[in-house]
Amino acid sequence: MDERDARNDGLTGVSNGDVEEFTTLFKRYYKPLVLFANTIVKDDDVAEDLVQAFFCKLWEERGSLARVTRGKSYLYQSVKNCSYNYLRHQRVVASLVPPDEAFDEDILQTIAEEEIYAELIRQVDLLPPKCREVMLLKLQEVDVPTIAATCQITEETVRSQYRHGKTLLKKQLLPAFKNSLSLQLFLSIMQDL
Repeated sequence: MDERDARNDGLTGVSNGDVEEFTTLFKRYYKPLVLFANTIVKDDDVAEDLVQAFFCKLWEERGSLARVTRGKSYLYQSVKNCSYNYLRHQRVVASLVPPDEAFDEDILQTIAEEEIYAELIRQVDLLPPKCREVMLLKLQEVDVPTIAATCQITEETVRSQYRHGKTLLKKQLLPAFKNSLSLQLFLSIMQDL
């Protein structure tokens, strides 16, 4: 196993369709990832469902794993994102009014925010690796010194990657929201980043 394979915890083999590597990866990380997800969602069954769904998606989209350089970080960050997405979805569901009552603007705004945020996450996943890592941490409201320590880069590099990521995201997403009522909401979300 070369140094790159050691760093990416066998994701190279999985990206090449190696079922044994996937099985090994699953056996090694399933329980720790369930425990990790449970610290976020506070529900054993939901945590298991989230991790199972994550591994299914990992296998289905295994071709995109070739660019991952830090396997363990990737797995934990992905499960963390799945967990937070689940919690956001639960908040949206909880805020919905019964079908016999009319939707009010707050609910429509919440739905629009969730759709914009989901698209934002999809686009963040397409950013260059270091930039993606910084943006994901910023989305979780992690401060610059902590991001620098986590990513093993300087605080100035964090700020630079953050500015670069924000510019790329605006370039990618602005056309999608330009002709919609969600433009103001999108710009507001980008401002908060």
